[in-house]
Amino acid sequence: MKYLSIAVMFFMSISAQAADYQTEITNFFDLYKQGQTDKAVDAIYATNPYVSSIPDQIKKVKTQLAAVEGLVGKLHTLELVDTYAVGKALVHVTYMGIYDRQPVKFEFQFFKLKDGWRIYAFSFDAKVFEKIEQSAQERAFAATK
Repeated sequence: MKYLSIAVMFFMSISAQAADYQTEITNFFDLYKQGQTDKAVDAIYATNPYVSSIPDQIKKVKTQLAAVEGLVGKLHTLELVDTYAVGKALVHVTYMGIYDRQPVKFEFQFFKLKDGWRIYAFSFDAKVFEKIEQSAQERAFAATK
């Protein structure tokens, strides 16, 4: 019986980390598109046990995410914009959600441990065009040199 409880605890700790970060992102968006924003946030942070130490911040993320459609309208499409890997153990994934009024950027940062991927950070904002404008200006002025 003692070995059974140790084995169960071992397998539970392994399952707390994601084998594939893209699966975690897909699960997040599946829940989000169903209107289950709280479950979506819980799901994306499920791979990181340290999140339980910041419940007020998680509650704030849930509240803000639940308000997105009220501010920018209905979600029409989601598009993977970029996956930026740093070595084999860090990845930054950016998605663009196209809503009625404007796009919203979603960013996920994961790091890899021995047994799988763990979420480090998740964010979203509607300041998409500010970043596009800045990039376009930098590119335009770089071309004139």
